[in-house]
Amino acid sequence: MKQVLLGLILAVGITSCTSIKQIGKVNMIANRNIDPKLDYNVIATYSGGSQRELKKSKALTIEDAIDQTVKKIAGGELLMNAKIYLVKGKYIAIEGDVWGISSNTSYRGFKIGDKVIWKVIGSFKKGIIKSLKDDKTCLIETEDGKVVEKKYEDISKTE
Repeated sequence: MKQVLLGLILAVGITSCTSIKQIGKVNMIANRNIDPKLDYNVIATYSGGSQRELKKSKALTIEDAIDQTVKKIAGGELLMNAKIYLVKGKYIAIEGDVWGISSNTSYRGFKIGDKVIWKVIGSFKKGIIKSLKDDKTCLIETEDGKVVEKKYEDISKTE
């Protein structure tokens, strides 16, 4: 009997001490005004939802958490199907589908279709940006048809 009681207390203690707790769900959430005339598209799904991303959140307000999730995706404007989490009892994190206008998306001065160049060992490689992956990297199709991921700081535009 003592073992059953001890096991039950231990199980309750372990499950109640989680560092990430879902505190709400919303259909749509945004910090900016949404223009109903624009055609918004899904840019990324389940953004901000990995355990690593949730634990990394240091947002103290819901507004900051929205900005962290939306701004890390190039062209992001709003979140749909969002879940709001409380992390470590004091930080807020948000997971959701990022929506935006993908046709004129630009990040750090780069946009889809830009011709770029970067240095590789003793020479230069050229390519065309095919996707703005996140706030740090993009996917580039090289002249020989391969797709590579490069940091924005490592590439330069060409004419």
